[in-house]
Amino acid sequence: MPTEKGNTMFLKKKEVSFGDEQIVLHELSALQRADYFDFLAKQEKSMEGIEGVELGAKSMRAMAESQAWLVSRSLWHNDRDRDVEEVYEEVAQTWSGTSLDEAVRAISEISGMTTDKDDEAEDLDAEPLTLAK
Repeated sequence: MPTEKGNTMFLKKKEVSFGDEQIVLHELSALQRADYFDFLAKQEKSMEGIEGVELGAKSMRAMAESQAWLVSRSLWHNDRDRDVEEVYEEVAQTWSGTSLDEAVRAISEISGMTTDKDDEAEDLDAEPLTLAK
């Protein structure tokens, strides 16, 4: 498949500003979208039977991990020579919650993973699309 280094032929991209940094985010490929929903399903299954404070803690971790997963797959298109799991670990360890939220919103938008109702929402803490939606 013809591609240029760091660029993809068919995927949309969007440049997002985080402070003084400009980052190019890419639409998820069809397979990445399927993998994302598989990732979410595994996370949900791992929380079965958990209650109380433990559920709250695991839910927060799961949200951060799912956001980092989504962002890493988008960023990977900028440098496909990198190991995607390395990109994931870097994002998970160095990105703030606010930055992850903003990036997830942008990726969800260009990947067609939001609805018109989501676009109109003023809630800044909106979650990425999940299996339940």
